[in-house]
Amino acid sequence: MTEVKSFTHNPFGTNSFVCHNNSEAVIVDASCSTDREEQEILDYIHSNQLTVKHLLLTHAHIDHVFGCIRLSNQFNLGWKAHPDCAILLKHAPQQAMLYGLRLKPLSIDIQYLTIQDVITFGDATWQILYTPGHAPGSLCFVDEASQFIIAGDVLFHRSIGRTDLPGGDLGVLMESIFQQLLTLPDNMTVYSGHGPITNIGDERRHNPFLQ
Repeated sequence: MTEVKSFTHNPFGTNSFVCHNNSEAVIVDASCSTDREEQEILDYIHSNQLTVKHLLLTHAHIDHVFGCIRLSNQFNLGWKAHPDCAILLKHAPQQAMLYGLRLKPLSIDIQYLTIQDVITFGDATWQILYTPGHAPGSLCFVDEASQFIIAGDVLFHRSIGRTDLPGGDLGVLMESIFQQLLTLPDNMTVYSGHGPITNIGDERRHNPFLQ
């Protein structure tokens, strides 16, 4: 089984995740924006004697990429993301300025993912879902064996991702949710980019945006 440890960091309260299976791990999203926040992730990895195999992005909004350079340097790995994330990564410093924040250009290696790819580590195999609408190039990662999905900012507890940022589209987002996420089993745990853990069945029945 894959274990999931979440970390909530930066001024936006963004979740990132260390997921591990048989001593191998992936990090999903890079919300750490300070040395202290980065160290929390590193301490967890070191205390559990984990080898990080992949660095993954659900999407490239600024709150999910603050720590990309830090973690890439720590593990000598590039990041894996959908090709449509490229424009957001390129303009990350300008994104940061909109919120009165500073960020250096993200001079990191990027390997592009498609839905034909799979992510493997330990005994885990993750499928990739393409789920645009909140952000260009949004991806979700599904661990079918352990019955969870890393959903980025597509679906939240009792809410959905905002669509008023560049590249957002409410109709596209709802299509992503109904055609990709709500076809998953009700007991599928959902780890979102913000807020608490939920599951598909609970959101199907009680999320006011999906009724």
